[in-house]
Amino acid sequence: MLQLIYSRRYQNQIYTKYGIEFPEEDFFCIYNNIFCIGDGVTRDLIGGEIRPYPKTEDEAKYIAEHYPNPSGAFMSSKIIANNFVKYIKEREKNVDESIVKQSIKKANKDVWEINKNRNIDYIGEDLYCSVAVGGIIKDDFLYCFSIGDCYIKTFDDNYNELFATENDHFYMENYEEEFLKKGLYAWQDPRSRVLIRAGVRNNPIISYKGKKVGYGALTGEDSAMEFVKIYKVKLNNTKYICAYSDGCMLYFENKDESKKTIEIPDRIAECGSERTLIIYERK
Repeated sequence: MLQLIYSRRYQNQIYTKYGIEFPEEDFFCIYNNIFCIGDGVTRDLIGGEIRPYPKTEDEAKYIAEHYPNPSGAFMSSKIIANNFVKYIKEREKNVDESIVKQSIKKANKDVWEINKNRNIDYIGEDLYCSVAVGGIIKDDFLYCFSIGDCYIKTFDDNYNELFATENDHFYMENYEEEFLKKGLYAWQDPRSRVLIRAGVRNNPIISYKGKKVGYGALTGEDSAMEFVKIYKVKLNNTKYICAYSDGCMLYFENKDESKKTIEIPDRIAECGSERTLIIYERK
C-alpha cells in the first residue's frame, strides 16, 4: 500500500534568506490517496514592469514591493488543487481516466470565474493561471493528469525512474531560444510577452518549422484542455510516487539526486525558487 510520507512547500530561497515577505503561488491539496499541486504562473510587476531574477537583497525587496499581492496566480493554484481533489473525491469509487479528465476540466472552468470579468492586456494584466499535476492512487494504479512543467515521477526500490509526466514547456522554450538567437525576441519587450501569452499559450495549432510550439496553462479557457495529458500508470513495481512543482526539478535531474531527495526530502529547503514536493511510499 502506498502511503503519504512527505508534503511541503518552500518559498523562493532569496526571499526567505533575507526575511522578505513574497506572495505564495504554489498550492497543494491532499486527501489520503488523492493529491494535486498547482504552480501559479509568475506575473509581471504592477504596471507591467519586468525585472530579472533577484540576486541581491535590494533587488529582492524591489520585486516584492512591486509584485501583485495577493497574487492572482495563487488564487488559480488554490482553485485548481482544492477543486480537483474535491471532484475526484466525489467520484472516487468509479475513478478512471475519463473521470480524471472531467475533474480537471471542471477545475479549469472554475478558474475562468476569476478571469472572465477582467480587462486582459497580456502584460500587466494577464490571465491568472497555473500549471499543475494531480491524481489518485487506486487498486495499484495511478490515474493522473499533468499540464506544463510540474511533474509526477514513479520509482522502483532501487530509485530507477519508471514513469514521468511530459513537460510541454520545452517546445515553447526551444521556440523562444530560436528567436532570441535572431534578436527578434526579448521578454523585457511587452510585444514578446503578448506573443507568448496570447499567441502561443493554449494554442494547439501554432507551429514553427513544422513543429508544434504551443504550451498549456490552466487559465479557465477551453483551449487549455488541449494541453492536459491524462495517464493510467501501473504501480506493481513502484516503491515511490513523487509529485512536484518546477522549483524541485534540480532535485530530480538524475538518479543520484532523486535518491538523495527521496531519502531526505527536506533537502529541498536548501535552495531554489518556490517549490512543492509530495511523496508517497509503498509500505
